[in-house]
Order: sequence, then C-alpha cells, then structure tokens
Amino acid sequence: MTTPSLYKPRAPLHPRPVPSRVVRSRVFGEVRAAAVLDLLEPYLFDDAGLIGLVCEELRSPVSRPRIIEFGCGTGRFTVPALATRPDAVYHGFDRSEARLAIASCKLGGQGSLRGATLTAPFDLDRASIGEALQGLRADFLLLPRFLQTVPLCATEGGGLHRTAFLAFCQQLVKPGGRMLIIEEVYGEDADEQARWSRAWHDAFRARLTADLPRVRHGLQGLDPQLAARLGLLPGDPLLLGALRERAGPAGGTQILPLSAWHRMFEHLGFAYRTLRSESQPQLCLFTVRC
Repeated sequence: MTTPSLYKPRAPLHPRPVPSRVVRSRVFGEVRAAAVLDLLEPYLFDDAGLIGLVCEELRSPVSRPRIIEFGCGTGRFTVPALATRPDAVYHGFDRSEARLAIASCKLGGQGSLRGATLTAPFDLDRASIGEALQGLRADFLLLPRFLQTVPLCATEGGGLHRTAFLAFCQQLVKPGGRMLIIEEVYGEDADEQARWSRAWHDAFRARLTADLPRVRHGLQGLDPQLAARLGLLPGDPLLLGALRERAGPAGGTQILPLSAWHRMFEHLGFAYRTLRSESQPQLCLFTVRC
C-alpha cells in the first residue's frame, strides 16, 4: 500500500532573460516615436470637431455598449470615447505596441482600463481578429484614419484588402449598430488638392507657432534635435513636411478622394452619411448604419 504524495517538485527557477542592448534601444526608440506622435497629432489634425461628433453618436441609448476600435494608436479617439461611455465594453487594436502602451497609460489615468482590452500587434485577417474578439460584436466600431493603412488590393501575405476588410467590419457590428469611419481624403482634382494642402500647411504652422513653447518643452526629453529645429519656425520651409512624416504610419498610407470612398461604400451596399470637418475639409466622418 502506498500513500500518494502531495509534494510536487517545483520547476527550477531560471533568471529572467535580460533584453539585449539592441532590443532595449529599439523598444525605447519606438516608444519615443509614439510619444512624439502623441504630442504632434493635435496640431497635425484639427479633428476636435469630429471627436465631438463621434462622442455624440456614442451617447445613443444603448445599455452597456460594446465598442471595437481599429487603429486606436495613442488614444486620440479612445480616451474621449470611453470618457463619454465609461460603461462600455471596449476592445482596441493597433499595429504598434508602443502607441498602445501610451494609450493604456492614458486610460489608466482616467480609470477607463476596467472593461477595456487592448491588442497589439495584430494580423489583418479574419481568424486572428475573431480569436481576439471571442465572439464580441459591436454596437459601435471606430476606424480613426486606419483604413488608409489597409492595402487597396490583395497582398501576397493573404491579408484582407480594403474592401474585404470593410465588409468584414460590417459583420462585426450588431444589426442597428454603427461604423464610425474617420478618414483623410484627397481633393477631386489637382487644384482642389493644392488649395487643401496650402490651407493645411498654413493652419498647422499657425497652431504649432501659437503653442510653440509648450511643444518644444514636451520634445526636449524625446527629441532634443527636433525641439531645437522647431526654434526655426516659421523660417524652415521643410520642417512641417518632416513633422508630418514623423507622425505618419510606419507602413505608409493610400489616401483616396471623397468620391472613391463613396463608390466603395455604394459597392458594398452601405447606408452611410458623410460629414466634413469645418476647419479641415480633407477630414471626413463617415457614419455607416448596419
């Protein structure tokens, strides 16, 4: 007769691997770039009005709404959305872990992390997204300047292209729910695009110059060279373009004219409404009812 032993040998303890200097440097560089984006984004895109419109949509009488967001980044739309609906069940996706880390810090600061799940990076395919969501369907699906990073055509990797991804997003929304798409659009012709580009350039420089001491102070610990270069405003004609490149997505973007977006939505059979930003006409909010 034997007595079963309750003792189970413990697994040997191994010291936690220390990231190499190269890995630490890369991670620090990514976080620093995300912090620079977070600082510059409000000056690059005057989208406060669109954020207000999105929050108005979120105030719809839905009990404990479910929100999915693709491209939540550093939380530009996420933070006000969850401040508007602190009762929401939220799942945010982004390609950048560094940007999501900043969003997480912001949400933690306002007490909105409870009920929120953040995923980064993620693959642009149905299986991986469906596995992360675990059957969650949304009352509201947010896409803040994310679709412009989704390829227009099928890629070799087999990921979803833009039209297929939009059709998939519609399947993630409950009947009666809404997709809230914020996109930057090109002008319909060269003259219109030139006017918009000039207006964006002037407005960006004006917003940045009006708040220059604060911006330079914020950049001192992130990028001292960029902070010093900002002291040349408004005399450096290449600086604003360089700042926009610094704040852009790593994989680049494919921006479409407004008419192309409308054709895509009509091809998919979407019932949609378009609102343009009053201060920055190349920014649009598309509200799609599912």
